[in-house]
Amino acid sequence: MRVFRVLPYVMAAVLCAPAVLSAQGRPAGWLTRLDKGEHAGHGADSLAFQDMKPGFHVTTGPAAILWHPDSSARGNFTIESTLHLFDTKGRDREGYGVFIGGRDLNADAQRYTYFLLRNDGKFIVKQRKGAETPTVVAWTDHASINKWSTAAGSSVKNVLAVKAAGPTVQFLVNGQVVHSAPRASAIPDGLFGIRANHSVNLHVQTIGRAP
Repeated sequence: MRVFRVLPYVMAAVLCAPAVLSAQGRPAGWLTRLDKGEHAGHGADSLAFQDMKPGFHVTTGPAAILWHPDSSARGNFTIESTLHLFDTKGRDREGYGVFIGGRDLNADAQRYTYFLLRNDGKFIVKQRKGAETPTVVAWTDHASINKWSTAAGSSVKNVLAVKAAGPTVQFLVNGQVVHSAPRASAIPDGLFGIRANHSVNLHVQTIGRAP
């Protein structure tokens, strides 16, 4: 499992000036997949995905998922990710967040459950079942979601978590439960990683099992 952790004072210093972050190539071993059939003419080179300590930085053209093949969770677990959203350039309806329960991610039968935020203060829970993406919870307002604005500075921070405990799966933003679902419908066991929709500028400070 790949987990990135840094001291808070280092994060504050670095994220004020993203242009000076030290790019070191793609994180070792990580895989990516673009959504098929979207943004014709865009290829893998339209996804910028680089090590930038602390963590890594993602700038999407087409929507994409990113994961490490060793990052899987089963049974009782909490997956947590600290994310920093940069200037949306007015595209406040593009989602970013995490996925769980991933399997066959490089195949036509790919499956996962994803939990996203967007910069208008809403969250969504959906699933990927091959070419289908059924909605579990439609875009819903929640006061716990921090929104980027010029007043917020260079970026805005949100901490997403998915907690699987017994028969229940909870979805949390900044420590507040925004949705709960039966384990049988959430299907949390499997690979986990990051999902970012179109034209998202995102820094992933950490992703992994919460302590």
